[in-house]
Order: sequence, then structure tokens, then C-alpha cells
Amino acid sequence: MRRILVTGASTWTGGRLVSELEKRNDVAVFAVDEIPPRHAFNAPFAELSLDRSELAHHVLDVAPDTIVHLLTVDRSVELGKRRAHEQAVIGAQALFGAIGRSATVRRVIIKSDAAVYRIGPRSPSLFAESTDGRGTRSRYGAQLADLEALVADLVPIHEHVTYMTLRLAPIFGATVGNPLSRFLSLRVVPTRMGQDPRLQMLHEDDAVAAFVVAIDADAGGVFNIGGGSPVYLSRVIRHGRRIEQPLPQRAYDAALRGLARAGYHLPGHVRAMLEHGIALDSRRAETELGFTPERQGREVALAAYERYRDAS
Repeated sequence: MRRILVTGASTWTGGRLVSELEKRNDVAVFAVDEIPPRHAFNAPFAELSLDRSELAHHVLDVAPDTIVHLLTVDRSVELGKRRAHEQAVIGAQALFGAIGRSATVRRVIIKSDAAVYRIGPRSPSLFAESTDGRGTRSRYGAQLADLEALVADLVPIHEHVTYMTLRLAPIFGATVGNPLSRFLSLRVVPTRMGQDPRLQMLHEDDAVAAFVVAIDADAGGVFNIGGGSPVYLSRVIRHGRRIEQPLPQRAYDAALRGLARAGYHLPGHVRAMLEHGIALDSRRAETELGFTPERQGREVALAAYERYRDAS
């Protein structure tokens, strides 16, 4: 029986993934995070500080053959920028140190994000895994780039382990509750006047499905996980029967500050995507992993707004 450890099990994606895995008869799944789970599951859960030695000891005690490391999400809103950075960076170092000492771990899957790319007004129409792009990285994007560089350095050292990194397009859904989904669910959505970026988004269910596929795959390396054809932001808003409110730069900035005070904070990487757009070349995931999202293009928006059946 396979033994799978999921870090970041209290994130939406982590909780859903644990629930999916524990349905399988060939898997024993273990969950870990430093805050209580939000999504109910029955798997054993360890509430540990992920930037302490307890995490390394727990990995060795559980003796998993597969680790899914999801604690790479942006938790700056919940924990503050400094604490979130410490948790992600030091926690990853503790985890990888334990993997190096483990005699059982054979596969590690790490969640990354499209934010790792340099997003700006001169971004390419599609980001391939090897694309650097033109623009600046957000604080979160730079953190992910450092994490991916650390993983790349470990690959020749941990010869007994296959590392896979999934760069996910922005996740959009009715229940995920992330900053992007909450922002696009506003009745009136402010946008920058004169801009209508193309967005490629991944439905929340397909985000979980991508990790299930990755767990069963043999491949390693970096894979983009996109959501099919991009959709213009204005059309996404119309699919949700929301009202778009284009604003000049100064008014747009003021609107976002007001929304942040009301609890609708947009992290830097999400704002960059909403202003300049994002689309990933996912052909490698299709050919080497056999992963194709169930909902693509406009279907992602319709499903996220719970209008998929109504509009089909």
C-alpha cells in the first residue's frame, strides 16, 4: 500500500486532495499543516509548525513513499508577509532535509504557480516551462522561483527521489475562496480602463485532479497546468453576470485599496495577472502526464459562477 504525505492539508486544495486520496483502497494518506483543516477529511492529521524540526521528525516517522508539498500557497493575508515567507522557505528546507535522510521517499510533487513567471505588459502570449518573460516578479513569485531553484539543486543530490513541480494557472471556483475567486465574485468588478487582458484559469476541481494524476505518473520535472483557451477578463465578468467598472489608474488603485480594507485584498501576483493577463503552454502536461482539464476556457468561468449547466 502506498503511503502519501500531504503538507499544506489545511489549504483548500490540500483538504480536497486528501479527501480524494482517502477514497482509494491502495493508499494510506497522512496530512500535516500548522493550522487546523478547513475541509473535513478522515485521514490522520498532524498540526505542526512547518519551519521547525518537528516536521522532519514527522516525515521520518510516517515513512511515506510520496510527498505532495502544497504549503507553497500565498498565506500573506492570513499570516503576514514575514511569517508566510518564513513558513514557506524554512518549512521547505526542513522538508527537503528530511527527504534526504529518508529511506522510503521516492516521489515528491511540489505546487508552484504561474506567478513564478515575469508578468508585464510585454509578456508572451503563452508561457512555456522554459520562458523567462519580461516584467517583474511579485514577492510571492520570487519566493516560488527560489523554491524551484532549491528543488533543481536537489535533483542530482537526491538520486533516489523523483521531483515534479506543477505550475498552476490561477485557480477559479465557487468554493475555493482564494483572492481571485472572491474578487471576481463581487457584484461590481473594478478593472483598469483601456485594458482587457486574456486570462487562462484553472477550475478548482481540475487543480485537485492534476495532483492526483501527478501522484500516479512516473515523470519528473516542471509542468505547466493550464485551463485551455484564455478568456478576456471582460467576458469572464459577463459570464458571471457581474458588472464591470473600468477605472483610470488612480481611481483603480483607490478602489483596490478600499476593497482591501473591506477584506478583498489582491496580492501583487494576482493583480499583475488581472492587469496584464496570463496563459500557460500546457502541452507537456498533456503529452507526458496525460492531463487535460475537464473544464476549459469559458467553461471554467461558467462553472466557477455555477452557471455551467444553465448555459450549456
